[in-house]
Amino acid sequence: MERLTARINDAKAELSELETDLARAKKGKPPLKDSDGKRNRNLTPEAIQKKILSTKAKIEKYERDMQTKEDLKEIALGTSKINYLDPRITVAWCKRNEVPIEKMFNKSLLAKFSWAMDVDP
Repeated sequence: MERLTARINDAKAELSELETDLARAKKGKPPLKDSDGKRNRNLTPEAIQKKILSTKAKIEKYERDMQTKEDLKEIALGTSKINYLDPRITVAWCKRNEVPIEKMFNKSLLAKFSWAMDVDP
């Protein structure tokens, strides 16, 4: 969770820098120097705008990932799938909905539940 928070913060910092660079580029000024003293490349306002859009998309993805991780934190999906659900039910559902069984079971579970693969949908 901390790693995702750090990624979000980094992306937001990058977004604010890009917005500053965009404002400077529209005025015709060169971009500001980085914290390490190097100059950023001179980019056109269109290129900076494109980078801003991609950075916003990254931030949204990281926030979605964080929300998903938070929602699934207390659910042990693998344990209930193995111990509490009859594999024949899962196999029948996969066949009925045309979902590959490999998406539901890993290799070891496929070998363990090979007896359940003959069920009709």
